[in-house]
Amino acid sequence: MWDLEKAIMITNNDRVYEKYKNDLTVILLNTYEEVLIKTRDLVYDRHKLLTHPQASSLKPNQTPYRSVVVYPKGKEDNTEDILLIEKCIETYRQWQEIAPTPEKYSERVSEDFKTIDLSVVDNIIPRIS
Repeated sequence: MWDLEKAIMITNNDRVYEKYKNDLTVILLNTYEEVLIKTRDLVYDRHKLLTHPQASSLKPNQTPYRSVVVYPKGKEDNTEDILLIEKCIETYRQWQEIAPTPEKYSERVSEDFKTIDLSVVDNIIPRIS
């Protein structure tokens, strides 16, 4: 399938970072929006989306954590991934206008959201490698 060592994970979840930092390149950022923007930048730089930028059943304003995996694609056409990440950024921003994500959650709630994001990643990584 894919060489996990060549994959790049973009996340704002420190638990994901700590768990996977020795298995692949992991970029740790501060916010969900920063994750989407960095993902977009990599997609424009010829990386393929291996995970959907809005995976899980949570709306973009319902969770403060997101992790995305991309893979170097080379010279192949990347139009579908470009359109997808742009749409995800647009959707994120629309949801922030409708009902912004709270700036701060209690520690317990924050850890629950981190766990959800980590479980999505844990289910995807074996399918990549």
